[in-house]
Amino acid sequence: MKIEKKNRNDERKILTSLIVDKKVLGRVANKSLVNPFKSRWANLIFKWCTSYYSKYEEAPLNNIEGLYEDWATSAGDEKLVTLVEKFLGGLSDEYEELKEDSNSDYVIDMAGKYFNRVRIENLTEEIDALLEAGRGTEAEELISSFHKIELGTGEVQNVLEDETLLEEMYSTTVETLIKYPGALGTFFEDILSRDSFVAFLAPEKRGKSFWLQDMAIRGVKQGRKVIYFEAGDMSKPQVMRRLVARIAKRPFKGGKIKIPVGMAWEEESNHPIIRYKRKRWAGKLPKPEARSVMKALLEKSKLKSKEPLFKISAHPNSSLSVDGIKGTITDLQNQEAWSPDVIIIDYADILDMDKGGYEGRDRYNEVWKRLRRLSQELHCLVVTATQADANSYTEKIIKRSNFSEDKRKLAHVTACIGINQTDTEKGEGLMRLNYVAKREGEYTEGACVWCAPCLALANPVMKSLKR
Repeated sequence: MKIEKKNRNDERKILTSLIVDKKVLGRVANKSLVNPFKSRWANLIFKWCTSYYSKYEEAPLNNIEGLYEDWATSAGDEKLVTLVEKFLGGLSDEYEELKEDSNSDYVIDMAGKYFNRVRIENLTEEIDALLEAGRGTEAEELISSFHKIELGTGEVQNVLEDETLLEEMYSTTVETLIKYPGALGTFFEDILSRDSFVAFLAPEKRGKSFWLQDMAIRGVKQGRKVIYFEAGDMSKPQVMRRLVARIAKRPFKGGKIKIPVGMAWEEESNHPIIRYKRKRWAGKLPKPEARSVMKALLEKSKLKSKEPLFKISAHPNSSLSVDGIKGTITDLQNQEAWSPDVIIIDYADILDMDKGGYEGRDRYNEVWKRLRRLSQELHCLVVTATQADANSYTEKIIKRSNFSEDKRKLAHVTACIGINQTDTEKGEGLMRLNYVAKREGEYTEGACVWCAPCLALANPVMKSLKR
């Protein structure tokens, strides 16, 4: 039953993308496939989409309804008409939203696997029929003639002949999944995008978890599907207290706090000065208020996506592995047709390091390689954190030499971000971020963006400034 449900989920996801996503449709149409789906009604819609692309080089979007109506008037098959109408009815008035929600590369990978699965199932049925009829030689010839459809990851394409390569090059833009305002937004640029693997580097109790949780909340508010893996640094109730405080914009325990409302550069001290407002809350955040702010965010998220946007999975220390993360996501894909845009892992150093055949530092290297692969296979953003070495306690700027366990960690990330804070800066309510490593674009380790956090509100950056 699970296999059948997965087949149905994959079929619907691929068909929807063929209707709304030009990139997916172009790659699939270029393969000149005939009846690649299991069901007759799906193959019919597939034919409409590929024919439309061949003529207009665009995805049909809401024009699919016109193609259906032209066909339905003379179809003569009530059952088939009903099946097609039921599927298209679920997409009515949602084409642009579905287009924005499409993870093109992931769907292309999914389509390649699905089409090959259907081909194998069809091949098996044909071979069984031939064997039952005593036509073994023909069955052998059929097996010999079988070949995989190359589509998605690992696909071989003709650089000088395949026009979809140029089409994708010009039409594909970097999809930033989490955006920040102000100077911090300029600092991050397009680092927080699909296929990226980003890590924060800092000594303990420097705010790494606050940054990870902040990215989760901002991702959800911006309409991204986020899954947060707590690997054992905190319990689920501890995580929830911070998340609810961040959403409610008030401290969970109450009390009087200073909230940054402005930052300005002071030449005399050569660092920013923060302007605050003070506010007091009496007592702990009431449960009805917590429930209310969670419901408000849920309703807001529903305006951006029909699917749930925020999931959490909490585990005891050193019990969660990268394979376990992948397994959880695979279950969500199969059971709910849900695939994340952003995976947050708090944090990588306390994942299960028991890797068969790997000892010492090689175990850490293997974990980080697998985290990188996770971002590539799912075409999503993976964000985690890692501890810096003992020397980082006294460093003003965290550098590449401040890695812990294995320097190869930095080789696998697309960006590593240092969280910097001297004792004086901590007293003044200041924090600095810098790039320790960055795969694309120029950077210098000493160039920092200044942030004004309010950790009582579980917010590591209320204001930011770049000098």
